[in-house]
Amino acid sequence: MSELFLSSMTQVIPITVIRRERVLPVPGAVLVRVNERLQAADIVAEAEIDPKHYYLDVARGLGVSAKDAGRHITCQKGDRVETGDVLAGPTGVPRRTVRAPAAGRIVGINRGRILLESFGQVLQIKAGFPGKVISSDGVQAVTIEAIGTLIQGVWGNGLQNYGVMRLVGDGPSSRLQTDQLDVNLRGAVLVAGICDHPAPFHQATELSVRGVILGGMSSELIPVARRLPYPVLLTEGFGEHPINAAAFNLFVSNVGREAAVDAGSAWPQPGQRPEAIIPQPTSRQVSHPDRVVTLKPGVRVRVLKPPYHGEVAVVKEILKRVETYPSGIRAKSVTIEIDGVGTKTVPLANIEILQ
Repeated sequence: MSELFLSSMTQVIPITVIRRERVLPVPGAVLVRVNERLQAADIVAEAEIDPKHYYLDVARGLGVSAKDAGRHITCQKGDRVETGDVLAGPTGVPRRTVRAPAAGRIVGINRGRILLESFGQVLQIKAGFPGKVISSDGVQAVTIEAIGTLIQGVWGNGLQNYGVMRLVGDGPSSRLQTDQLDVNLRGAVLVAGICDHPAPFHQATELSVRGVILGGMSSELIPVARRLPYPVLLTEGFGEHPINAAAFNLFVSNVGREAAVDAGSAWPQPGQRPEAIIPQPTSRQVSHPDRVVTLKPGVRVRVLKPPYHGEVAVVKEILKRVETYPSGIRAKSVTIEIDGVGTKTVPLANIEILQ
């Protein structure tokens, strides 16, 4: 009986059906209908989050007994109030009152005490990319479908945006430099190789770019990237890693098209990864991406560890014997054909499938 090998998988697909679910962290309202066509900036759902609660002691506020406090309360449960509205009183010569400390609603009145729930921050979720609504539960989740190019990454700074894609530099390993960034790139999504200094990020902020896609960046720039107003997406990881050839070729062939950069969110869904989506016009039948791909000869893979980190290759053979490496490690291995390098043997754990 032959062995079945399943490896981790990154999707780098020229054209496929892309379905993404947008989910509120708490129930709210879905604002779009099934079969509705959306643009990237359309708001699809919203909810109120993080409301505060105020427990107001009317007796203490008015200087009356707890027994008498109830008859001075002028609001009712369910009332909506604004900041400063009188909730109880006035009483006495100083005309004491109890006022609402914030805008909100009265959620409870009991024994001379008022419970006020303030209005929380309104969280809005955008579509993120042009597509069609294919399902919705009406209160929390909506699923959007589109046809396009899909390129998954490994890290993002938690933001999303959409804009015309531009290439910066002359190759997948070129460094992002400030002198490359001018007004012609204003409002664009930038694709470059490596960033190892914060200055280009700050220059890109001045140009109001919509996003930056890189192969790798210095890990020291993580705090900088998290403070930026635009998404940053890494296809390879931290360090001097160029964009892998498969992804870079897709970026180059789509320069000038609009691209959605999804560098994650504050409430990621299971299995969600940072990714770039490039919508494509098509009139032909397009298949959905495979959920599972078995590792076998002919499958395209990417190497995850030095000395061939980031190289795209094709599997030639899955070795039955355990290989011993110069470090002394013994591991199940595979021979792969790397374009321009040749045939190499690497541990199975050091590769992932590129769909």
